[in-house]
Amino acid sequence: MPLIRNCFFQRTATAAVTVLCLFATAVMAQDPQPPPDPQPEQPVFRTRVNLVRVDVSVFGRDDEPIEGLQPADFVVKEDGIPQVVETVQFIKLTGETPSELRESTSIRSAEHAAVEAAREDVRLFVLFLDDYHVDKAPQVMVPLRRTLRAFVDKLRPYDLVAVMDPLTPLTHIEFTRDRNRVLEIVSKFEGRRGELFPVRSAAEEAQQTQRNPWELRAAVTLDAMNAIVTKLGGMREGRKSVLFVSQGPPVSLRSVNWPRMEDVVQSANRNNVTIHTLDPRALGSSELGGNMVLRRFSDETGGRAIFNTNDHAGHLDGVFADASAYYLIGYTPTRGEIADGKYHKIDVEVKRPRVRVVARRGYWSPRLSELTAPRAEPIDAEVMTALSGLVEPKTGTTADVWVGFSKGTEASTDVTIAWEPVNRSGGTVPARVDVERLNDDGSTQGPVQQIPKGDPTTGRAMAKFTMGPGTTILRFTSVDADGDVLDRWTQDVAVPEFEGEELALATPRFMLARSPFEFRALRSPNTPPSASRRLRKSDRLLVEIEAYTLGEAAKLSVDLLNQKGESLITLPLPASASGKTRVEIPLQSLAPATYVLKITARTADKRAEHHSPFRIVP
Repeated sequence: MPLIRNCFFQRTATAAVTVLCLFATAVMAQDPQPPPDPQPEQPVFRTRVNLVRVDVSVFGRDDEPIEGLQPADFVVKEDGIPQVVETVQFIKLTGETPSELRESTSIRSAEHAAVEAAREDVRLFVLFLDDYHVDKAPQVMVPLRRTLRAFVDKLRPYDLVAVMDPLTPLTHIEFTRDRNRVLEIVSKFEGRRGELFPVRSAAEEAQQTQRNPWELRAAVTLDAMNAIVTKLGGMREGRKSVLFVSQGPPVSLRSVNWPRMEDVVQSANRNNVTIHTLDPRALGSSELGGNMVLRRFSDETGGRAIFNTNDHAGHLDGVFADASAYYLIGYTPTRGEIADGKYHKIDVEVKRPRVRVVARRGYWSPRLSELTAPRAEPIDAEVMTALSGLVEPKTGTTADVWVGFSKGTEASTDVTIAWEPVNRSGGTVPARVDVERLNDDGSTQGPVQQIPKGDPTTGRAMAKFTMGPGTTILRFTSVDADGDVLDRWTQDVAVPEFEGEELALATPRFMLARSPFEFRALRSPNTPPSASRRLRKSDRLLVEIEAYTLGEAAKLSVDLLNQKGESLITLPLPASASGKTRVEIPLQSLAPATYVLKITARTADKRAEHHSPFRIVP
C-alpha cells in the first residue's frame, strides 16, 4: 500500500538518492480495500535525517538479478571516499496483479491514476516518442513500430504507462493499463526529423519565424523531458522509468540547449527517474559511441542505451528487468557538511565475481534551506480515496453512472443507480443502461434491470433496488436504440449497513441544473440525481444530505476542500426538510479545478464523514 511521508524537505529535494526524514512517519494512503500482501514484504526504513539511499541493479549470469545481498557485499564511494553501507532493501516487482486484489485495476480518472502510481508495488513507465528527432524513412519507422509493439507486449496487467511526445502538455498525460489504447497510439507514430510541415499546432507555427527552428525543437524536446521527470518525482519516491525514443536532439557544448540537457539529467537524479534511451536506427547508422545526449541521459541516470543494433526489441528485456528488481542501499556520508547543495559522485561495486552493477553516477544534495523548509502536510487518505472515485465513463464515451446508498426498511439498504448519456467523442448515445449483479465466478445473480433514458433534456434516469449489506459486483451495459451493446464494465460495490448504526450518512446526492427550467424541476422528489461530476461555473448545484441517528439529531457541517485536502470555506446550511438538507455549492465563484465536499455529521459522542469530489471544467 502506498505511503505518504511527512518530511523536513519538499519533493524538489533529492529523490534519486533520498534523504530520509528524522523520525519518518507514514500514513496509510488511498486504497480503501484491505491491502494485498506482496511477496516479499517491502519494509519501511525509519532512519536518521542524513542517511541517503541509492538504487542499484545487480545482475549475474544471463542478466538475471541477484538476490540476497547484504550490506557487507557492497562497496560504495562518494567523491572517491569509501562509505559504510548501513541498510539494504531488495525490491522485486513482477507487474502482475496482486492475487488478493478484488477491485478492478482499470484506470478511471487522472486522480485514480495518481493514486495507483503512488503504490510502491506498481511499475511506472513513460514512453517518450521524440518525433522531432526520429527519421520518417521506412527503414527506420517499420522496425521501430515493431519494437514499440514489443514494448507494449512486455507490459504486465498491473503496470502503469503513459505515452507522450514533445508537444504533449503535462495536463494531457494519461497513465493507463489499457494496452490496446497504447498500441493504438504507437501504431500511428511517425518521425518528423528534418520536416517543418505539416504544422501540428499554433506553437509550431511560431517555430517557423525563428532563425533556427531545429535548435528550438531541440529545446522543446528537452523542456518536455525535464517536465515529465519532474512530474514523475512528485508522484512517488520509488524508481520510475522513461524510455526515450529518439535519434538525439542536436546539442553541442556551445549550444544554448546544453544547460537544458544538464537540467534533464539533474532533474532525473533528483526525482529518482531512470532514463533508458532507444536510437531506432539500424546497426552502423548512428554516431560512434551513440548520440551524446542519449548517452548522457542513460549513463547519468542508470539507464540502458539501446543503439547500433538490429534487435532493438531484444534489448527491452533489460528495461523491464531494471524496473523489476533492484536494491536500495543506505549510507551516511562522511563529509562534514551534509546539506551543501552540491553534486556528489557515487561509485558502487559488489564483492562478487562476474556480476554487473548498474547505479546512477551521483546525486545532488539538498540545500539547508530545503531541509528546514516548512513541512508539507500529507494529503488526507479519505480525500485521496474520494479523488480516485471521481465518476468517469469507463471508456470515456457512453455514460456516466452513479451508485448511492440510503437507509431502507428493516435490515435492507436502498441502492439508487442514476445514469446520463455522454457523447464527448461524437459517438452513438445510449438509449438505456442494463444493470446486473454478478457472483464471484462472473455468473449473473437475479434478473437484469433495465434503466431507460429518462428526461428528454438531460437524459438522466434512475432506478432503486433493495440489497443486503456486503460487497457485490455490478455489471453495467450501455445499449443503443437498436439494442446493440455500446459499452460494458463492472464495478465493485460495498453496500453499507444502516440498521442499528447510532450515526450514519446516506450517499450525498448531486442535484444539478443547467437552466432555470431544470432548477425549478429540482423541487420534485422524483428528480434523478446527476451522475456526472464534471460541472460548469454556469451550473446550479444542490447537494442533498441525509443523516440517520438512533437518538438526538445530528449536527451537520459542509466544508469545501481543494484537491490537497485543504479547507477553502465552511458552507452555510439551510434548515432541513423531512430529515434532508440541501446546500447550494457556489460554482460560479470557483475556478476550473478539482474540489472535494467534506460532509460531517456529529452527535455528542459519534462522528460520520463522507467525501464527495467534483470537477469544474471550462
